[in-house]
Amino acid sequence: MKRNNKSRHFAVGILAVVALAIGAWFGLQSRVSVPPATLADIELPDIDKKLRNGNEWLGKVVVVNHWATWCPPCREEIPLLVDIQIRMGGQGVQVIGIAHDLVDTTRAFGDQMGINYPSLVAIVGGGELMRRHGNASGGGLPFTAFFDRNGNLAATHLGQLHEKDLIAAIKPLL
Repeated sequence: MKRNNKSRHFAVGILAVVALAIGAWFGLQSRVSVPPATLADIELPDIDKKLRNGNEWLGKVVVVNHWATWCPPCREEIPLLVDIQIRMGGQGVQVIGIAHDLVDTTRAFGDQMGINYPSLVAIVGGGELMRRHGNASGGGLPFTAFFDRNGNLAATHLGQLHEKDLIAAIKPLL
């Protein structure tokens, strides 16, 4: 009986030490600072398979729209993004589309819709990029991140954009 009690106490002690170690590890993880998202986080191929880096748009207000051809709200907001690129491109606004889709599908859809801004493709790592840009789920689409002229993340929007929301996010960055 005494031996059984000692074994039980030993097992409880081990569990307590393991729980303490796990708690300490999570506590340290919460103190690790994640650098703020920047345009430099973007390094993806475009629909012509040319590697692009977000730093090429430094100096502009950049609207990064994460979307997919199979996402109805994504498809519905594209004409608005095309229009904003036309209307505000001269003021230093640059729309960038990041398709979470296949290159050929993205290219064909872009041609059909008249997309007039760079279309990048996130075949791998798109969810992680969206998390870095502020999409906590890493998968909700459409998702838009707004970057200031220095390439720093300034605002985000999960869900379909409407003109008033889009303009309200861009204006303070001009």
